[in-house]
Amino acid sequence: MEKYRLVQEHKGDGDDFLEPSTNCEVRITQQGKPRNYISYAMGLFADGSDTIVLKAMGRAINKAVTIAEILKRKMPLHQVNSLNSVEMIDVFEPLEEGLETTVTSRRYVSCMKITLSKTKEAVDPNDIGYQPPLPNTEMHPGDFHPLREAALIASS
Repeated sequence: MEKYRLVQEHKGDGDDFLEPSTNCEVRITQQGKPRNYISYAMGLFADGSDTIVLKAMGRAINKAVTIAEILKRKMPLHQVNSLNSVEMIDVFEPLEEGLETTVTSRRYVSCMKITLSKTKEAVDPNDIGYQPPLPNTEMHPGDFHPLREAALIASS
């Protein structure tokens, strides 16, 4: 594939994982810093959201799990996990004359959606991916102050 360059990358039909589900959604990427995602999610909860959704694909899944675990230790949250895979279609065009006009490559990327909620009513406790809040002995709220965090976010 050295003689081709990536022109377009898009998802296959029928996958709604990448579509925004709510306005309280955090999309985790491999490049982002976990503390920024944690601050943003805590800010959403501080602004009155009862439920947030963490979404990650591919190599960012482990970061999403870490962020969810940190958030669960800061406040009692109900968690529902769901796994999926999305078909990604890559379109390449040749860099040299005489090669095929375009080459299409299909691959499947793992996806994870983690729903965190303050209330049990917002999630289905019978879901196979449901996890109840941690006991109080495992909670470490730390020094989170919503007003100070909001000021830090606004200044950056």
